Amino acid sequence: MKIPRSEQETIVIYDVEVGKWHIDTTYPPHIRKYTAAMGEIEEKTKDRLAGWISDEYSGSFMTRKRKTLTDAERQRVREQLRKGQKQ
Repeated sequence: MKIPRSEQETIVIYDVEVGKWHIDTTYPPHIRKYTAAMGEIEEKTKDRLAGWISDEYSGSFMTRKRKTLTDAERQRVREQLRKGQKQ
């Protein structure tokens, strides 16, 4: 059953107790976009996607994986910040 364009929507809710984002969408581009970011999928059909964003993704609402820095990269960032503070 195709959902009329006027009724397609995306609802994004942050649950403080769980510490995760919940997505419920019937908008096809968002279904395709957020499928890869889902950890726990409650419902996935051609017309609907509902579930929780995976812990692999940032605490803010993003669909990019959180970047993990190596010790050398962390040190380089610290040095850049110190230079900026001295100016």
